[in-house]
Amino acid sequence: MRRIWGSMLTERIKISDYLDPLQRFGRTGRVHSVFDRSFNVMIGQQLVNINNYRNYLTGFGVFLPDALFEQVLPLIEVGNRVQVREHGLTFYSTKGTFSLSLEEKELVSLQVKELSFTSAELQLLKEILLQQELETKIGLPEDEKTQAVFAALRQPVSDWEPIIDHLIGRGKGLTPSGDDLLVAYQAMLYALQQPEADALAQALAKPLSTTDVSLAYIQSASQGYVNSLMLQLFKDLKKQNPQVIEKDVQQLMSIGHSSGKDLSFGVLLALESLSLEEKE
Repeated sequence: MRRIWGSMLTERIKISDYLDPLQRFGRTGRVHSVFDRSFNVMIGQQLVNINNYRNYLTGFGVFLPDALFEQVLPLIEVGNRVQVREHGLTFYSTKGTFSLSLEEKELVSLQVKELSFTSAELQLLKEILLQQELETKIGLPEDEKTQAVFAALRQPVSDWEPIIDHLIGRGKGLTPSGDDLLVAYQAMLYALQQPEADALAQALAKPLSTTDVSLAYIQSASQGYVNSLMLQLFKDLKKQNPQVIEKDVQQLMSIGHSSGKDLSFGVLLALESLSLEEKE
């Protein structure tokens, strides 16, 4: 077998600080799933998304520059063993072995718990989200029960169980629409420093019937981590520039088939549950 060494290039590897250090999740893993420009590795109970999307990083993600990603991807097959080292990952395949150094990685903070907003910033975001008519674009049916759940989310929630039971796993794809909505709602509660955030995180800590990929988003959001597009939107609120916020919202909405729209709607519902005057 030939051994290939991943060399550091001009563009650096980026990794969410939620994952650092990787060895805390385990010393060995398996390739979980493979796509055109990304793949997932399961280390212990933690899914790690490794991708080649320059402008998008999940809360549990690692970005590889073009040349490195092109070197490793041909060796990646579902079920292949991955060894987690102190400063890197080693991928084993019948085609060869690839050792990826993470020693010079750039840690990216995707944490929202330290953010703060004014009422004017939040009102601007709310108005732009309302203009998108998101409820007609999300991946959930407009049935009576779902509408009742949305109504419950538009005010402070005291009982999360019926909401979670209805939304989790509801919708199609690797991240069902109901899950995406709750992920964004959870993250927004933390960003707004709302006391309900911890209660929702505790409610989501029970066994959930959904996909492994979706569980990874839920787990990271329950600790206050979001994807890079959502964080950029939150940070750009400080500029109070409607054109900038509109562009950020459109980028967030563009994720997946309906995931971005589901996430955006979750943000809107969280905003609608808050009396914005309280943020002055």
